[in-house]
Amino acid sequence: MAPTSGTERRSGAETRAEILRVALRLFTEKGYEATTTRDLTEALGLTRSSLYYHFRSKEDIVASLMSERRRDLDELVEWITAQPRTPDLPQRAALRWLDGTTPQHLQAMLLAHANQPLMRRLAQKGEDVRAAFDRVIDLLAPEDAGPQDRLLLVMAFDTAGAALLAAKPTATDPSDVLAAARRATRALTEPAAGA
Repeated sequence: MAPTSGTERRSGAETRAEILRVALRLFTEKGYEATTTRDLTEALGLTRSSLYYHFRSKEDIVASLMSERRRDLDELVEWITAQPRTPDLPQRAALRWLDGTTPQHLQAMLLAHANQPLMRRLAQKGEDVRAAFDRVIDLLAPEDAGPQDRLLLVMAFDTAGAALLAAKPTATDPSDVLAAARRATRALTEPAAGA
């Protein structure tokens, strides 16, 4: 992205969104550790102080990327609690979650998979989406659900991640990854929907 001229100023929210978009691209292309602050400022056409105005560190940028999905999860919990308890609720909830998965979310998943020490640090700070899924599973699993039933529910919500990892060595289009994930979600939740 070229530096903006004095007449083309972005709002703070636009600048922040652009930083997140460019950082996600660089972190997944070059690697989190290999991407320097200088790489970010040059790609964005920003000064270092402008970057630090919006984010204190590279880790802060990643935390912000992950917090977007956490907000999506909070909205899903609200939606689930407002739904009638029908046998197809687990499938509808898992498909709703999957429908909210964008190509950018897939990039963030790749970033998370490739940077486990960073993700553990974020988890210690309470910024882990995976741990928050316990609430979703608790809402959807029947009271008498055993460990296998709970694992199947977790798997139904993680089909995008599984499809993404399976596609990693190939040049699979994100739309195909999401389509495969949708098929897997339906297969994993069909017994619950038919019960």
